[in-house]
Amino acid sequence: MNMVWDRYVSSGIRELGYDVTTRTMAVVFADKTTKYHAPVPYPLYASIFHATFPERLYRQTVAGVIPTVSGS
Repeated sequence: MNMVWDRYVSSGIRELGYDVTTRTMAVVFADKTTKYHAPVPYPLYASIFHATFPERLYRQTVAGVIPTVSGS
């Protein structure tokens, strides 16, 4: 997996990563918990990264909606 990482997204999300090949998004939370979700369309990943409130957008569009492929 070749992740591209964006750091310091917000106070609740420390990092976001995205692998274009597998369409996998990694989310590293403030408590250092990491979750991997797939398949995530690139525009959704980009919208979370650029959002004013990325945690809210993550909860509404990814958490519980797009499968967690690994992580806790």
